[in-house]
Amino acid sequence: MKIKIDRDNMLLIIPLTGFALGTLYVGSSYGPVSAFIPFWASIFMLLTCLFVLAGLDKQADNDEGGDTKAKRPGIQSVLSAAVWITAFVAIAYCIGLIPAAVAYTFCSMYLFGGKKLSMALGVSVALGLILFGLFEYVLEKELYKGVFIEGFA
Repeated sequence: MKIKIDRDNMLLIIPLTGFALGTLYVGSSYGPVSAFIPFWASIFMLLTCLFVLAGLDKQADNDEGGDTKAKRPGIQSVLSAAVWITAFVAIAYCIGLIPAAVAYTFCSMYLFGGKKLSMALGVSVALGLILFGLFEYVLEKELYKGVFIEGFA
C-alpha cells in the first residue's frame, strides 16, 4: 500500500497540529497528575492528524468509484457542528461540564444519531457517572460546576 499525502485537508491539519503541539508544550509544565489528560489528548490529536494527512481516513479508490470529494460534508454540516459545539460550551458555562457532557451525549445519540431513547439515556447517564467518579475520586480534581451552581453554593 502506497501512502499518499492528502493535500486537500492541509488547511484543517496545520492549525490542529499547531494546537496539539501547543497543548503538549503547555501541558508539559503541569504536574504529573494534571499533565495526564493534556498529554494524551495531544498525542491522540497528533496521531489523528498524521492519519488524515496520510490519507488513511479515506476509502480505497476502488470502493464505489473512488469519488471521495462527493462524500465530503457540505458547509451546512460543518456550520451545524460548530453551532452544536458552541451550544455545548454555553451549557457547560451555565450548568457545568458533567451535566453538559450528559446533555451533549444524549442529544447526539437520540436526536442526531437516531439511537433508541433507552440506549441514549443509559449511555449519557453512564458517561456522567464515569466522569464524576474519574475526576472526583480517581484524579481528586473538581470540574467546573457552572455559573448557576457556583452562584447558589
